[in-house]
Amino acid sequence: MMGRRIRHIKRYREIVTVLVKYGFGYMVRDVGLTHLLSLPRQMAADFSGSGSESKPVGRKICLMCEELGPTFIKLGQMLSLRADLIPELIADELRQLQDQVTPVPPEAIKKIIADELGAPAETVFASFDDHCLAAASIAQVYQAQLKTGEHVVVKIRRPNIDAVVTTDIEILTDLVSLLEKHYDWARDFQLSDVVDEFSKAIRMEMDYQREGRNTDKLYRFFNDRNEIIIPKVYWRYSSSQILTLDYIRGVKFAQLFDDAAFNRRTIAERLVRSFLDQALTAGVFHGDPHPGNLLFFQGNKIAYIDFGQVGILNTEMQHEFANLIIGLMKGDTDLLFRTIEQMASMPEDLDDRLFKADLELLRDKYYNIPFKEIHIGEVIGDIFETTKKNHIRIPKNFTLLGKALITLEGLISKLDNQISILELAEPYGRKLMLRRISPEHLSKKLINEFYDFTENSAQIPSLLRKTLTHLYKGKTHVEMELPQLETLLARLDRVANRISFSIILLAFSIILTGIILGEAFGSHPVLAGFPVLDIAGAIVAFMLLVVLFAILRSGRF
Repeated sequence: MMGRRIRHIKRYREIVTVLVKYGFGYMVRDVGLTHLLSLPRQMAADFSGSGSESKPVGRKICLMCEELGPTFIKLGQMLSLRADLIPELIADELRQLQDQVTPVPPEAIKKIIADELGAPAETVFASFDDHCLAAASIAQVYQAQLKTGEHVVVKIRRPNIDAVVTTDIEILTDLVSLLEKHYDWARDFQLSDVVDEFSKAIRMEMDYQREGRNTDKLYRFFNDRNEIIIPKVYWRYSSSQILTLDYIRGVKFAQLFDDAAFNRRTIAERLVRSFLDQALTAGVFHGDPHPGNLLFFQGNKIAYIDFGQVGILNTEMQHEFANLIIGLMKGDTDLLFRTIEQMASMPEDLDDRLFKADLELLRDKYYNIPFKEIHIGEVIGDIFETTKKNHIRIPKNFTLLGKALITLEGLISKLDNQISILELAEPYGRKLMLRRISPEHLSKKLINEFYDFTENSAQIPSLLRKTLTHLYKGKTHVEMELPQLETLLARLDRVANRISFSIILLAFSIILTGIILGEAFGSHPVLAGFPVLDIAGAIVAFMLLVVLFAILRSGRF
């Protein structure tokens, strides 16, 4: 940990300085990082935590992330999806994070093309426009034309961004470790797990081979449906740092309201069904279906673009999502509890009784209400609020699904406020339930469970032999968690200190008494002519002060 601070000292100072600038100096003080500030900054800094509150906390965090650059912008964007972890007001502010930066020079971009694709851009493409279409913190997008005639967009990772992200994640890991040692709330929210999840997510987002595979999967899934358009991936012109896709030109969302050729109700229904097809059938869904990532064409066709943020739902996760909605609609608290237990990370100290009581309140709110009268955004918000209250962590793909559905519902309400996502989702839920009880699914599940059973059974003798060997050699350790043990030890420490103090005081009193008696009644005073009482008193006082200082310093007297 100390090695990281020395290795990345300049970046540490930048981060600590920005934390103090936006009113989080008290955290810097508490975790012991004030020495990273220059002396003038230390003198000018407010470490009290009671400075000016002219901006809301969420806004300050948002500004701080923008100032700290790409990694922190992406972290803020990820946290904006975690309404199950952070207050909604802060999440709202983080959703406004601007991911627009100054583009790097074309020469640097063309060097990446030459390194990754093995030839200069002028050789690879028939034409390559040096003008950047979009510049974000991780990537830049350019327009080009292939020699076969296709117009494409080329998404290229910014130079050295991998090193920047790696450094920032190492520092974040260190800072979170310090926060968890000093603050209960940091441990409650399991910040180290959040950073670990973020580290995996941002690395996956930076891997354009992965983004290409997800885009290609949905391209193939919708290939026979003319009303939904997904860009084609050109693998020959792609790598882990470059992604080349069809250049799609279409009408933007705002223009739908000015052109009578578009049927907004048809578009709304197609948006909902195409998204549910992605999530509950294909198992891969666009994680950010906001207006900027959607284009529209004559005939009410819809195009999804930019699959940088994608969610994955396997078969089990699809069933769990369906069970969650069914449990609410049927008023089945036990089903809700079992489903959340399967899909989420439950804290060890969870109070089942209190959690079930919260679920019953949630159930009563939606029980027997028709689908068309329920807003899915409100349902998802209530579920996140309930899990957050009980310190239950919802997996990233479910929170991403929830956020995408909320975004989608906002678009649908503008197109046609009579359409209900839940009402359109009902057939999908019914289909999932039928699929789950189908002979094919049950037989497959039975075979898998039998396979797991046989595999685990085969390992039992080996595990038993290892356990008995460790027991025989005395290598087995038993760990016990006693919450009150530390308090008990602290009290015993105080008692021991007081007894020690009393014994030392008694010993010196006896010695001093002996000296006084010897001087008073002895026939041949050994120490005649010396200030015996003064010296003895000084020694006793000094020893008492030393013992008192040691005990008081321990804080346990």
